[in-house]
Amino acid sequence: MGTERGERGFSLAEALVVVGILAVVVMVAAPRLAVPDALQSGTQARQLAADLRLAQRLAIARRAAFVLDFTPTASPYLTYSVHLQGGSPEPDYPKTIAAGVAVSGPQLFTFQSDGGIATGGTVTLAAGTTTATVQVVTPTGRVTVVGP
Repeated sequence: MGTERGERGFSLAEALVVVGILAVVVMVAAPRLAVPDALQSGTQARQLAADLRLAQRLAIARRAAFVLDFTPTASPYLTYSVHLQGGSPEPDYPKTIAAGVAVSGPQLFTFQSDGGIATGGTVTLAAGTTTATVQVVTPTGRVTVVGP
């Protein structure tokens, strides 16, 4: 009869063992949950390339110059927008650069109504020790991504 009272709950030793096991699991799993720098810079570079291609396609479709420009006017940039030259940003813009990704390069890309570009350039996206680049080729406006 006396065993029923003593079998309720956990002892302090059992609780400490469980907490210790959970601490080890968290220490092993936490680094795997962090987003690797290569993934962060590569993803941001592909998103930027897609938005540059969108600006080019809008220029062709609407037969008007379209711009992708970064803010602030000097790098490292924090946001960018796509808009009709002299107009307001398209829906879903401005887009924010991911935290931890440093972006440098030309501040402005202007696509003409034929999809070409007078001045191309290379945008560099760096996160930690990894770097990705987005290249816009003059005069065709071809956009490519190099890097992770």
